[in-house]
Amino acid sequence: MSSPKHFNTQAGSPPYHNLYHSVTIVPPNSSLAYISTQWAADRATGELVAGCEGDAGKQAKIIWANISAILKELGAEMKDVVHRTVNFVEFNDEIGKAVAEGAVAGTADEWKGDIFSSALTYNGVSHFHKPGIVYAVDIVVAVPNK
Repeated sequence: MSSPKHFNTQAGSPPYHNLYHSVTIVPPNSSLAYISTQWAADRATGELVAGCEGDAGKQAKIIWANISAILKELGAEMKDVVHRTVNFVEFNDEIGKAVAEGAVAGTADEWKGDIFSSALTYNGVSHFHKPGIVYAVDIVVAVPNK
C-alpha cells in the first residue's frame, strides 16, 4: 500500500515553524480511523498520570506513546497519520518545543522521522475535563485495508 502524501502548497498559510505539512492526500485502498481525544490518562484509573499535572511536555510523551500503541494495534504507522488536532490551555514557542520533544520521546523509535509529517490544527481551550490537563490530541489515520 502506498502511504499518505504530505506536502505544502504554494497558497495558504505556512505550517508552524515548517514542522508540519499543510496538506495530506490519502491513498486509495485505505480506511480512515478517527482517533478521539488522547490525553495523559492512566488506563487503569482513568485519571491524569501522577506527576504530569500542568506539564505539556510530560503529557505529550505519554500521549504519543499511547498513540504509537494505538497505531500498532490498527496496523498503521506514524507516516499514516493524515491529520492531527492539538489542543492547549496555553501555547507559546517554549511550550511548543516541550511538546515536540515529548512527542518525539514518546513515539516508537522506528517512526520518529514521521512524527511531524501530517497536517496540523491548533486549538486553544479554556479548560479540559480534568484538572491539570494542558495538552490533548485528536488524530485521523489512513489505515491500510487488509
